[in-house]
Amino acid sequence: MKKYILIVFLTISLGAFAQTERPPSPIPVEVMAGNHSNVYQLIVNKRFGPESPFKFFNLISYEIDDNDYTPDDYIIQTIGYYEFYNGFDAGVGTNFKAYGGFKPVVSVEYTRFSPTWGIVVQPVYEVDKDGEFSTLAIVEWHPMNGKKIKPYFRFQGLTAWASEHAFSYHRWRVGAQYHHFRFGPALNVQYAGPDKLTSWNWGAFLNVEIF
Repeated sequence: MKKYILIVFLTISLGAFAQTERPPSPIPVEVMAGNHSNVYQLIVNKRFGPESPFKFFNLISYEIDDNDYTPDDYIIQTIGYYEFYNGFDAGVGTNFKAYGGFKPVVSVEYTRFSPTWGIVVQPVYEVDKDGEFSTLAIVEWHPMNGKKIKPYFRFQGLTAWASEHAFSYHRWRVGAQYHHFRFGPALNVQYAGPDKLTSWNWGAFLNVEIF
């Protein structure tokens, strides 16, 4: 029960980050119920004003394993960006992870949004002697048409390296969109450590856009 209370609390409390952007960009809040774990994710990627070059990025990912002996996995990443060219930003911020603790980071990011597509590519480097270099990529497709229920697709991938491979994942969502609700089947695949030990988590997702 505690994991569902946590998910509801985070969804309500973090929805307050919504701001105005060019064009208006929603905040996706997602819950996935899987056969091995349940995953909560929120991504804020907002400019401070319609023409502001400054942007706030916040990623919260929290995974609760069904095994009581497995610790929860989470990452909270907060970065302030400055747009130095159309769609390209540079920024500084922090990472806080279940495995790795608190570290300062530097990053560049490329974003491109349209009514149909959304693309985010974000390399991040942890400024620490044991810091990791990671790259996050998100591709989202949600066609605009006159139908009430539309198809929806999203791919999200991440890979992280230090002196050797640390952690990677890819997450697939294929489903439908009704107004600001997306739902359907979900698949998460993770690779841990230098041997890339693989784990699969399949289930269903619900994604809600907060404006």
